[in-house]
Amino acid sequence: MATIDPRLIPLIETLIAVDADWLALEILDGLRLGIVPEEIPEDLLSTQFAVREAKRQMRRSEERAVPPAIGKTIVGDEQVDWAAKYVSDRLSDAVSMLQASFDQLNQIVRTNREFHAPPSERTLEQGFDLTLQTEAEGPTMRSSEVDDAISAIQRLREALLSWADSMKEGGHRT
Repeated sequence: MATIDPRLIPLIETLIAVDADWLALEILDGLRLGIVPEEIPEDLLSTQFAVREAKRQMRRSEERAVPPAIGKTIVGDEQVDWAAKYVSDRLSDAVSMLQASFDQLNQIVRTNREFHAPPSERTLEQGFDLTLQTEAEGPTMRSSEVDDAISAIQRLREALLSWADSMKEGGHRT
């Protein structure tokens, strides 16, 4: 297991302070595992074909057990760069998935409204600023806020890269 570079502690503490402890744990887990080699493209392709054809070449009990791949340890400046990129990519992916969900909900609302509205009131181009609330007393999120988050991701990426550079230049090393 890799030793966590002390320069990452402020990033991890910040994530915990803003209730993104799940992301802090993912960073720690990723550093523990290291950079794991990806599957061989030919193996992935054969698995895709097998799934599409709904067949299995060998029963799982007949397959030879293979130990999990050992990851390449991430150390020093690589940890800082990896963590900054991971946070940026992970949050970008989460916001993109949220945007896709709102887009689908918007399409459902638009289709339902168009179906029930009289012909004179039908407009296919009309969008809605949806509000999503998952619990009765829980927080809400508007689709316009997701748009704001998407535009903030680039600023976050730049800030994380700047932070990583400053840690590598002036931060202490392990």
